[in-house]
Amino acid sequence: MYKTLLYKLVTYLSPNFDKYIADKFSGSEYLNIVDIGFYKGSFTRNIVSKVVKLNKDILIKVYSFDPNEKTILSEFKKFHDRNNFEWHHSNKAIGEFAKKENFTILKAFPSSGSSIVNILEDSFWYKSRKLIIDPFGKKDLHTSTISVEVDTLDNLFNKVQNINLLKIDVEGFSFQVLKGAKEFLLNNSPILQVEVLSKKTEFDIRESEIIDFLNSVEYSLTSKKKHYTTHLFSDVICVDYLFEK
Repeated sequence: MYKTLLYKLVTYLSPNFDKYIADKFSGSEYLNIVDIGFYKGSFTRNIVSKVVKLNKDILIKVYSFDPNEKTILSEFKKFHDRNNFEWHHSNKAIGEFAKKENFTILKAFPSSGSSIVNILEDSFWYKSRKLIIDPFGKKDLHTSTISVEVDTLDNLFNKVQNINLLKIDVEGFSFQVLKGAKEFLLNNSPILQVEVLSKKTEFDIRESEIIDFLNSVEYSLTSKKKHYTTHLFSDVICVDYLFEK
């Protein structure tokens, strides 16, 4: 019961633009989503659920990416089967260059901070989160590292067009993903939901580099929402941004 209530509180405090995005595509013939940092697919599941309620005839295609091969996708598969849309999943990481990289997984909370650029492993946020959610110390605070294949959106989608929604939630690696997606963004013009996660001391720099880059490819900031769970008594800041052309 404790964990269920705490999860609901964290979810409530976490930002989302689901309604805004669903309304945007409610009259569309199709919705093609690229979801980077898929984990168990909650972002895509929420968007698809809301859009289908508004437009049951919409054609939906999902491309999901998450390097953590141990992520359990069974619940999303059930959702996919019930809603009968096209879904392609890959364990590739997405970044600026095609190469091999080390991917660090936070064992206690694999959905938070598992990334190529791991800024949470030694953070007060991680240690305090474990203390709150796992007060009896049953979860392993350590990390594991795996070698993953990295590719770019420019490489993967050089022939597949008409992507109209891109979500990036990669725990501090968003700028690298975007730099490997310049042609993709110019060719497709999707709505972007981008997470910026950074140590507080570097946040202004990390935020500016992403906004400046997206401005250079004709994107403007529509809205932003803070993750309040990382703002209280924390050494990191996490904000979700919505960008549109």
